[in-house]
Amino acid sequence: MRTTPTFTAIATGVVALALLTGCSSGGGPTGDATLTYEDSPLAAYWEKLGGSQDEAEMDAQMARSEEIVAACMQDEGFEYTPQDTSGMSKAVEDSDDEMPAWDSLEYAEQYGYGATTSQDMPMNDGADEEWVDPNADYVATMSESEQQAFWEALYGAQAMSEEPVDEETAEAEVEEYDWTTAGCQGKAQHEVYEAGQVWDDPEFADLTEAMNELWQDTQTDERTTQAYAKWADCMADEGYDFANPQEAQDSIYKLTGEIPYDEETGTQDEAALAEIRDQEIATAVADRTCQDSTGAARAALEAQFAIEQEFIDAHKDELDAMVEKAAQASK
Repeated sequence: MRTTPTFTAIATGVVALALLTGCSSGGGPTGDATLTYEDSPLAAYWEKLGGSQDEAEMDAQMARSEEIVAACMQDEGFEYTPQDTSGMSKAVEDSDDEMPAWDSLEYAEQYGYGATTSQDMPMNDGADEEWVDPNADYVATMSESEQQAFWEALYGAQAMSEEPVDEETAEAEVEEYDWTTAGCQGKAQHEVYEAGQVWDDPEFADLTEAMNELWQDTQTDERTTQAYAKWADCMADEGYDFANPQEAQDSIYKLTGEIPYDEETGTQDEAALAEIRDQEIATAVADRTCQDSTGAARAALEAQFAIEQEFIDAHKDELDAMVEKAAQASK
């Protein structure tokens, strides 16, 4: 029987806004403390809308999710011991303190883009050995059919399908995700992280869509494209042919994405990943070096922040209303 993931997924907010306020591939200017992603004009709104949470709040949400899963599984006729997630967010925070800044040359030299090196990062080092599923012994006492029923109740029947899925079908299934078919985990995630979220409020549908378009706006802005043209010339001198930093990063993730996952372990072949690792590190180092030496990183941030401020100026009343409604919903 296939091994099923035993971790609790954590829902996030609107991805595009998260990218804009701290995780885009453009990168911040290394060694220049005058301009960082923390200077993003939209960052303040993102935090007020739930994009930033303290450790205690995150632990409380994860514990609540596990309680809902346990109650749901009991209704389905199974025992379920909640996972103890207390301190998980603190462990991640501590590991972050051990990591170089993700937009630094040091990070590129050690981890590239994080595609083949994630297991080497402090937050993942030894994680498989340290974590023990509190339900493992209980599930082990079941017959194969009972185990199948347990996992289906926990994650949904679709997640447990053994049928091969082609790439086109897989993409369609992701787009059509429905928490009501995702078992008790889906129910818990919906109630704790999704229910009442202001992102799904029809009142702000147009505003949310406009936010999602901001990332593309930053990439097509003339200031950004001119900066990336200089970056591309620098990369060409190093033997690479990319139009922008996103293409460089995507080239590595495309290679790793072609490596299949083992059905039993849920992991990719280490030897296959190792063959890509040197290429990843070399590409990331050249990318970061060119972003810094040409000033492309800073120019991209300046363009991004200018576009964000224009958006805020044009939609301030709507953004403030969205923040107020989100605050009311969280009470």
